[in-house]
Amino acid sequence: MPGQDPLTVLLVEDHDFTRVTVQGALMSRGIAVRAHSSARQALSDPESASVAVLDLDLGMGPTGIDLAQALRDIRPQIGLVLLTSYADPRLAAAGLPPLPVGCAYICKEGLYDLSYLIEAVNATARAPFAHRANNVRMSPNAAPLTDTQVEVLVLVASGATTAQIAEQRGVSAGAVEQTIARTCERLGIPRTEGTNQRILLVREFHRLCGAT
Repeated sequence: MPGQDPLTVLLVEDHDFTRVTVQGALMSRGIAVRAHSSARQALSDPESASVAVLDLDLGMGPTGIDLAQALRDIRPQIGLVLLTSYADPRLAAAGLPPLPVGCAYICKEGLYDLSYLIEAVNATARAPFAHRANNVRMSPNAAPLTDTQVEVLVLVASGATTAQIAEQRGVSAGAVEQTIARTCERLGIPRTEGTNQRILLVREFHRLCGAT
């Protein structure tokens, strides 16, 4: 529209193929893109960006959430979109801060085409604090888990025994087994003769983290 500044996206993605693909999709819609592979590069280049599209897991160093908060400090009106393979940000690392207000959270698993990403970019550019996706901690394709269930799921996937989990969390072994059972129930993992729920739980963990 006349009088409007052109839409510019700051794209931060450490995976080369994904970065090039997303950059091409955005540019095909007439959106200017400045693409970087690390948080350090992005923090030196935020001034004119309308929206930042950030991978959650950027390898060693700051996460996409850390970067989103830093960019919001530098440019308070910037729109924020997290694009990630994690169905739930809590699965990426323990103790992650909450998503900044208005940050859209898009799980790559359900991104069969990039039109939804384009819509999120445009929406957060228009109203950077209005998006409510950050209030939904998991993607629509994943069952909601409590913080305790996520923590135990991560520990089970790391190979920790029931006794080790109980000691780390300061609870009884029975409480851990109860949490595991409820997590399996929430994720639709059956308890039947001949099946190992822990193996199925680890498999589901990796699926929720974007493993194929």
